[in-house]
Amino acid sequence: MIRTINKIIGLFLLCAFVNLSYAATTASPAMIAQLKKLPKAEQQRLMKQYGLSSSDLNRRDSSSTTKESADSEAFAYQDTEDNWQNDFNKTEEKTKGPQRFGLALFSGKSDRADNSSIPVPDFYVLGAGDELLVQIFGKQSSSESLLIERDGTIVLPELGPVVVAGLTFSEAKALIADRIKKQILGVDVAVSMGELKTITIFVAGEAKKPGSYNVPALSTVTQALTRAGGISDIGSLREVSVKRNGATVVTFDIYDLLLKGDARNDLQLQSGDVVFVAPVKALAEVSGEVHRPAIYEVMPGESVAKLLAMAGGLKATAYPQGSVLERVNSKNVRDLLNLDLTAAAGLGQMVRQGDVLRVGGTSTRVENAVTIAGAVVRPGHYAWRDGLRVNDLLTSLWSDLHISADLDYALIIREESVAGDLKVLQFNLGQAITEPMSADNLRLSARDLILVFHQENQSFERAKLDLYFREKLAESEQFKPQAEKPVEPVATEPQLTAQKPEPKLNYEALTDQAFMLLEEKQKREELPPAFAEEDMSSEQNWLVMELNTLLNALFSNPDFLAKTPHLSRKELLLPVLNKLKSRSSLVTGPKLFSVTGEVKVPGEYPLPERASVKKLIEAAGGLKDSAYLQRAELTRATQESVDADMQVAHFNIDLTKAVKEEQEFSLMSRDALNVFSIPNWNIKRQFRIYGHVRFPGIYTIQQGETLASILTRAGGLKSTASAEGAIFTRKQTKEREEEQIRKLAQQLRADIASRSLTAEANAISPQDSMMLIAEIEKTKPVGRLVVNLEGIMNGETEFDLMAEDGDELFVPPTNTSIAVVGEVQHTASHRFKKGLSLQDYLDLSGGFRKRADEERVYVIRADGSVYMPGQKSWFSISEDKLMPGDTIVVPLDTEFKDSLSVWTAITQIFYQSAVALAAINSF
Repeated sequence: MIRTINKIIGLFLLCAFVNLSYAATTASPAMIAQLKKLPKAEQQRLMKQYGLSSSDLNRRDSSSTTKESADSEAFAYQDTEDNWQNDFNKTEEKTKGPQRFGLALFSGKSDRADNSSIPVPDFYVLGAGDELLVQIFGKQSSSESLLIERDGTIVLPELGPVVVAGLTFSEAKALIADRIKKQILGVDVAVSMGELKTITIFVAGEAKKPGSYNVPALSTVTQALTRAGGISDIGSLREVSVKRNGATVVTFDIYDLLLKGDARNDLQLQSGDVVFVAPVKALAEVSGEVHRPAIYEVMPGESVAKLLAMAGGLKATAYPQGSVLERVNSKNVRDLLNLDLTAAAGLGQMVRQGDVLRVGGTSTRVENAVTIAGAVVRPGHYAWRDGLRVNDLLTSLWSDLHISADLDYALIIREESVAGDLKVLQFNLGQAITEPMSADNLRLSARDLILVFHQENQSFERAKLDLYFREKLAESEQFKPQAEKPVEPVATEPQLTAQKPEPKLNYEALTDQAFMLLEEKQKREELPPAFAEEDMSSEQNWLVMELNTLLNALFSNPDFLAKTPHLSRKELLLPVLNKLKSRSSLVTGPKLFSVTGEVKVPGEYPLPERASVKKLIEAAGGLKDSAYLQRAELTRATQESVDADMQVAHFNIDLTKAVKEEQEFSLMSRDALNVFSIPNWNIKRQFRIYGHVRFPGIYTIQQGETLASILTRAGGLKSTASAEGAIFTRKQTKEREEEQIRKLAQQLRADIASRSLTAEANAISPQDSMMLIAEIEKTKPVGRLVVNLEGIMNGETEFDLMAEDGDELFVPPTNTSIAVVGEVQHTASHRFKKGLSLQDYLDLSGGFRKRADEERVYVIRADGSVYMPGQKSWFSISEDKLMPGDTIVVPLDTEFKDSLSVWTAITQIFYQSAVALAAINSF
């Protein structure tokens, strides 16, 4: 019995705990109501913080909720609502516009003020309802609590009544002590205040809750206003007066309390006092670079200087010379007035009702600075002085540069005019640092930008830049990391039209993707609108926007500047190239040149002052080993006049002389240098031969070398080799087959879609058709090219062919079987027997299936060629008899598959690839 009772009690406690937990994690109606007032972005942030869902937001308050259930939830809500209220108030304040200064002083709780612990001053005037505490000690001791009656008296035990109403506290103490000491000898008396009387005051004017209030004695003006809910939106904070017996006792400017801490006029009220709040007369707003932007109440005769003082003064980042005062002019139209807040005239401007003072910020650009970016240890802004040189900022190759820095190529980007026109200076960084007296140690000007590049396409700690983009992605409201994304629902309806899946981001290489996508987008923007399809996903578009944000402020934002060591040469140059293009003129064009061909980093580069071919090559990272030094070609496009045609000229450049600067050639904007490759330079052409050859392996081949030559180098075939079954594959052939499969799949989709719109009955459902297309798209062609290996081995030149880089030849062992695949009862391989016909092998596999196309049976030879029995449609062989290694294919009936015209072509590619892969995988 006891055990049963314990179980019941435990179950009851568990249910109570569950209900309490549920209540604690459920939003109260007040929280929901406040939440609906906020913008959507702030709603989502607070909902996530407090674990609320959209169902909580849409939940309606139930009118049938009982008092008992509400009381049971009150305790669970309390802690959550206290924190919620604080967060809500901060969020609401942040989302609102400019607030009026001072009104928040009365936004606290308006509960009755507790003055029991406040010391009572000696000048406090006693009245009915006050309590005096009298202690007698000495010859005799006693303690009495005496309440002042309505007639103004207190009754001293054994001494009688004493009139104290109207006396100050100090006068009453002296009177009581004197009376007791005269009546009782040998005692001392201590008099203190107990409970204070309640006084009645009236709050009138522009208070939020005007009316009569009972407040404790010693209550002040601010306490009375707090009880009245504070001052309304149209009430004055600077004209609060206290009226007593019809006369104004004091006028309280609350700004004195808020801005100076002066509470002299925060008068202690007396019974019958009236606290009157006058309407506000003039308001002016201060925004921008001040310490306390807000709306302030101004009095007649106050100037801009006074208004700035109310706003806490200017921030260090303010630009006071460019301040703007917006006001309503005499025609009741908004007007603007430029003010210099550093001059007496600007500060002395009188403030009017409705004025808005906007104080702008100073420019983020540093006036006397030199910026260093790129492959340096400490990128950033450095102080400029007259006579400063490169060596003064970059003093050591080891401590100032990354190990991958290019010492032969660096740039100084200089503003040569106030309009922002750029001049590009190229210099040898290694010479500038190690030889301070060299011409490369250039003298710097204010606002110069020094760019130091990594060698070739290198960068420093690239993963840190990837991490930056991942963090930005995680912070965004629209996107979350891939792991946090919900799984996309599977479509229940078949998609008959060809739809590309939305491209996804690789979160491990976001930087590379960002620059690649930016390049694609720029190319797309150069195309006509009809060809410029916007096929990037929303995530990819976001990534490009983030990259543009980074590049636009790359050299001005200190945080972005610190990321420049993570950028490669071409990436670091992007902002410079874009600015040079934007500054181009119709006459000179952009100061750019391009280098292509056998250089380490081909591309577009800024055209430096006194440009030479040598500087162009250094900009491109130098020449490759394969560069042909005796001749390069420089292409130049010129236009003699605006209405003349563009003239293109080509110049031969001797790179041997150009690198040594023995050949002078002045370069112009838009020049293009093409560096040729040494003829037959590519010695890395490789050919793989494996299978049943004497010396299988990877062979380096020369341009024009034939398959017969490679077979001879490989020692010929083994005795177990099957020459007729050799499989020769080529990359270009594989690419063509992949393209063919892609086009055929598109055609199939179009056929299925068009036939689904006709009244003709479909023999196959769209779902099945799309499944078949998906299977076809998974087919990986091998790129097989039919070769007559036996003819090549016999020296018949008409069968020989030139080998190319990446070619492969597989020689299988002798095959003594015949395979039967496709629409037969049992797909199998059968031992080859002379005299057996094609029908005999089909019978061995159980004959045709219902969906077989009996009229289009074909045979794939071991060498990859195809023929159809009874027809002379051979690719390379014209015999009808079967041979060892052949594969009999029974295709699907095209009529059965809804008469789609491309099924035959697709199945042929499918089976040819399958046969080749099976032969290779069997080795």
